[in-house]
Amino acid sequence: MYPNTNGTDESRMSTFESDLAAQLAFQQRWKVASMIGYVATTVGMLVSSAGATVCAAKGLSDVAAILSALSTVLIGIETSFLFREKWKFHLVVFTKLNLLKTNLLLRRVSLAEASQEYATILSLYATELPMSAREQAQRSGQ
Repeated sequence: MYPNTNGTDESRMSTFESDLAAQLAFQQRWKVASMIGYVATTVGMLVSSAGATVCAAKGLSDVAAILSALSTVLIGIETSFLFREKWKFHLVVFTKLNLLKTNLLLRRVSLAEASQEYATILSLYATELPMSAREQAQRSGQ
């Protein structure tokens, strides 16, 4: 998959750039997915909560109870999946990778320096991805 170390600088650079582009695309997908999850659950919670208040004021207690329950479920989903934290995290990783790509294209860093920075960013991604407290406890117990 990767050219050997005897390959030309151009082939190593080309391979690195394609890996970087693939990682940027991956981060972009997850950034958008987590943003959609966050916005959908937040807006849904606000609308259902407001709807529950209005329905309760109008004496529609059954509808108010359903909307209130929906609001609670949406809060639980957002809290469990940590959409906001993951959105921010993927945005940070995407931005760092994009800055690395820019510095590489402008030749502000060498391929070796870029490779080291890339490894640092991917290590950050692997170790710092937000997860629920339960998942963190299971992970640290391994």
